[in-house]
Amino acid sequence: MSKSISDTTLRNAKPKDKNYRIQIGDNSYLEVLTTGRKVWRMRYNHPITKKPVIHTIGYYHVKEEEKGQPGFLGLADARIAVNQAKQLVRRGIDPTEHRKQEQARVEQERKAAERARADTFENVARAWHTHRMDIMKRWKLSHAAKILKQLEDNVFPEIGIIPIADVTAPMLLDVVQKVIDRGALEAAKKLNQRLNSILRYAVTRKLVRHNEADNLRDEIPTAERQHNPHLTAEQIPAFLRAIQSDETAGDVVKIAVLFTMRTLARTNETRFARWNEFDMEARTWTVPGSRMKMKKTHVVPLPDQVMALLEKLQPLTGNREYLFFTRSSGKPISENAMLYLLYRLGYRGKLTIHGLRGTGSTILNGAGFRGEWVEAALAHKEKDAIRAAYNHAVYLAERAEMLQWYSDHLDALTAGAQIIPINLKKA
Repeated sequence: MSKSISDTTLRNAKPKDKNYRIQIGDNSYLEVLTTGRKVWRMRYNHPITKKPVIHTIGYYHVKEEEKGQPGFLGLADARIAVNQAKQLVRRGIDPTEHRKQEQARVEQERKAAERARADTFENVARAWHTHRMDIMKRWKLSHAAKILKQLEDNVFPEIGIIPIADVTAPMLLDVVQKVIDRGALEAAKKLNQRLNSILRYAVTRKLVRHNEADNLRDEIPTAERQHNPHLTAEQIPAFLRAIQSDETAGDVVKIAVLFTMRTLARTNETRFARWNEFDMEARTWTVPGSRMKMKKTHVVPLPDQVMALLEKLQPLTGNREYLFFTRSSGKPISENAMLYLLYRLGYRGKLTIHGLRGTGSTILNGAGFRGEWVEAALAHKEKDAIRAAYNHAVYLAERAEMLQWYSDHLDALTAGAQIIPINLKKA
């Protein structure tokens, strides 16, 4: 190998009318093209066919900015590359084919990294959501929106930007653990199911090798079977006084809780209540079947106290579609708005919004009201097929008196007055 050649000699080599070579060693040289480009090459016999092959090693950096760029080599680096190529030939490997394979590998890794950046957990989760909703037709729109909101609230802020292939079981556990720490065990269970489904979706599309969420359910504690804890009669006065004196929540949320308690409504029935569903003269609230759990229209008679709540609410939200909405978005209050008020008042684990229905049911049944009246007020499915043939509206007058008694009873408990006797025929 010629060692008398220097970088200075090569750098000063000028193009001629024809391409020419400057030897730098055995079968290796710098070819100076008529364009001024300078190319490192070597000659060798193919290790299999034994035919002579000219292998391009790279380019000599003619311009200063080319130094250090991929494919541009100085003399010392070119000699190292020549030696590496010769070693490949001695091992029976064609350097040209080897470089093609390396370039293909690098390109494959680049594309994989690009896909990983595109296949973030959030992007894949949204694709899964669209697939389940639009293609598989698995969900109703309202349920699909609820699932997406759970992901947007609990998952995407934590791991949304991470490539799904890099998401680990501990990361997923951290996400679920935060829901568990709020005491929302049922929500944590559902979230785990959705994370599992998203990862299965990713596995079948070869975005990940295996389901990192597969064993998460073993980490979710089993909830004690005390669903929707409710208040006893003795606890009602303190609860109502706490609501009235609370200064952490706005009037809209406080009224929503009191409205729910006195109408025995479900959380979503209250959240999505619209002003056009109320007949103030008839003192009724007609909830369309599309919003009812049993998918049947439900008419709720309104006692004096609820009418007073609506009168107080009218100046606040009467010019909008929903009774209970957030001023920032104009949308109904969130699913947890009322529940979080209970938490702030110290009722975490002691009472849920749904538990207010249990409070009403316990008091009304204990007071001797007919079971079918109470069940109708709660909009429960009638177990008796014959009774089910009679629309709940048949009991509208009876339910009106019953709910008025219940609201008066709550007031009497709070005031410490004598309990109001029942003046209804209960049998």
